[in-house]
Parts: sequence; structure tokens; C-alpha cells
Amino acid sequence: MNVETTIGRQWSVFYAYTAWTVVGVVALLPLGAALFLDLRVPAAFATAPLTTAVLCGQIVLGAWSAWRAMAAWAAADASAGRDRWGIRRVGTLPSDLSLAAAAAPSTLIAGTTLFGGADPRLLILSLFLVTTTAAVRWRWEIGLMLAAGLTATAALLPGSLPPVLSSGSLVVAAVLTTRLSLWLAAMVRELDDAREAQARLAVAEERLRFARDLHDVTGRDLSVIAVKSELVAQLAEREDPRAVEHSHEVAQIARTSLAEIRGLVRGYREADLATELRGTASLLRSAQAEVTVRGGAADVPARHAGTVAWVLREGGTNILRHADPSAVTITLGPDGVTLVNDGASGTGEVLQGSGLIGMRERLGDSATMTTHREGGTFTLDVRFDALGGAR
Repeated sequence: MNVETTIGRQWSVFYAYTAWTVVGVVALLPLGAALFLDLRVPAAFATAPLTTAVLCGQIVLGAWSAWRAMAAWAAADASAGRDRWGIRRVGTLPSDLSLAAAAAPSTLIAGTTLFGGADPRLLILSLFLVTTTAAVRWRWEIGLMLAAGLTATAALLPGSLPPVLSSGSLVVAAVLTTRLSLWLAAMVRELDDAREAQARLAVAEERLRFARDLHDVTGRDLSVIAVKSELVAQLAEREDPRAVEHSHEVAQIARTSLAEIRGLVRGYREADLATELRGTASLLRSAQAEVTVRGGAADVPARHAGTVAWVLREGGTNILRHADPSAVTITLGPDGVTLVNDGASGTGEVLQGSGLIGMRERLGDSATMTTHREGGTFTLDVRFDALGGAR
């Protein structure tokens, strides 16, 4: 089962470390218990070769079963239950026939021990191995109860009680080690999933930012081109020589817009307040509106200049799209910017279109934006506090 195809590389590396740790614990536990029981493998082969060979095969099957359980757990759906710490619940690992295959040799070893005169310590090791292999899949409480029950049962078999208790303690330690390793692996997987989610969110936010910037860049320029193109058409119909001059302006605006879009794509474009102020005033005047500018770019603090430039760009574009203005007043100061225009239809609540929504998103918590429409006059007001924080 290829874990790396479904989860991140960092998690797959830690998964491999944890899986091999669990497999190593399962495979080496019988050898450690044999030391406590004072059982030598060569001597066991000499006295009971068949039983010892079956036990060695069972160790391999137990390690394989543990690996299968880890692989199935790693590939499981990440939407499993959560524990009280919010970590993906380890719980019961998936089970399959590999667990039964790892436990089956114990039946043969029990038979050779009871009826064939094999060393009872071989049966103890076999049962310890089955307990640890099962505990890898089940909850740690069940694993501890199995280990305690098996230790008490093994103590009834012929042999010294202290070595059996020591071996049982080893099984308990193995159970706790495997479950803690699984819990740590689950926590690492949660962190890896969170990191991937954060990366996807960052990509989505960057796409949204780019779309908003592209809208701001192209919206005003296309509006200017549309207005000037209509003017060129009217002048051409009257055979007015100024049509040539305005057509050149349209071409220049198109080239400038193309350069801005290229700069935006490269990520180098920054809005300049003085340029945006002149551009917005020129745009509105080209629509036969009388523009009054109060204040200037120098009156706006440097930390707010970029934001005010975007407000002017978006606000000027919205005026042309949604109104038929004859007079526009732009007021700039250290505490904000205000755009007031006539020719606005309707009264009451202002519908929040994509332009105003994008402007609010751009401002975030750094300023407050209010809109008001009454008697054909529309007001867009953006205020900053003295420290540049949210009001």
C-alpha cells in the first residue's frame, strides 16, 4: 500500500519511522522475553526444533501483521473521530486475516508443549507475541488487560514466577510503547494536514488577491477606454480633428493598462497615490464631470498611501459604472479619503456589489468604510484612526 500517494511527504517519512518502530517492537519482544526466561534459542532448537522453528515463523508473521495494520491505519480516511485533545483518534486499527495468521502458530506450539514435551517457555513467548501483535490493533486499555491476564496465566505454567512477571512487564512496556508511538504519529499527521490546509488556504488567498488586483487595474482603464471610444466616435461623426488626438489617448491607455497587467502578474506593481489621483480625476473629467480635488497625495500618511490609491481607483470606476455624474468631489486628508458624486439613482441602502466588497476586503481592519446615498448624491468615506489600526 503506497502511503505517499495519499498523504504528504513529511508525514510519510514519520509514518515509516513509526511503522518500523512498531514492527521492531513486535519482532524483538520474544527475544527480550527469552532473556528474562533464561531461554537460549540454540538450546531450544536442539531440544524442540519443530516448536522453535514454528515460533520463529510466528515472529515473522507477527511483524508482518503489525506492518499491515500500520499501513491500513495510515491510508484510512483522515475524518476519523478525535480524542479529547483534538488529535485524530488512534482507537482500533484495521484488522484483517494477517492477525489470525500470526495467532495460528500458537495452537501448534500449545499442542507440542502439552503433548509433545516441548519447553513451556516457548509457549509463553508465543502467547506474549500474540498479545503484543493484537495490542497493536486494539485500544491500549484492552492491550494492558490482555498483557496482565496472559502474565497471570503464564505464571501458572511450570517455571519460575519472577522471570514470568518480568516478561509480562516487558509486554506491558511494549504495549505502551506502541500505543504512544501511534498517538505521536497521529499528532504529526494532524500537524502535516494542518500545514497542507494552510498552504492551500494561502494559495486561495493569493488567487483572490490577484483577482481583486486585476479587477482594480483593468476596471478603470477599460472604463476610460469605453468613454473615450464613445467620444472618438462622436467626434469622428462630426469630422472633428480632435478625434485623432483622443484615439491616440485610447491607444496609450491600452498600452499602459497592458504594462500594468504584466507588472501585476510579475508581482512588482504598487499603486502610487499621486498617479492614481491624477488618473481618477482625468477619468471622471473625460466623462464630462466637474472634478474638485481637496487636499493632495502629500496630505495622506505614507502608511495609508497605497490603500487610498486603491480606494480612488475602485471608487472612480464605480462612479462611472453606476452613476451619471456631473460633479465629483475628492477629499484627501491624514485621517482618510472621501468621494462624493451626484447622478446616483435611488435612495436608501446601498447594494454591496463586487467593487465595494473587494474594497472592504482590501481595507480589512485598518480602516472603516461607509457608504451613503441620498437625493441623487452618493458618498464613499474611508476613515483611518490616528495609529492606523481598526476603528
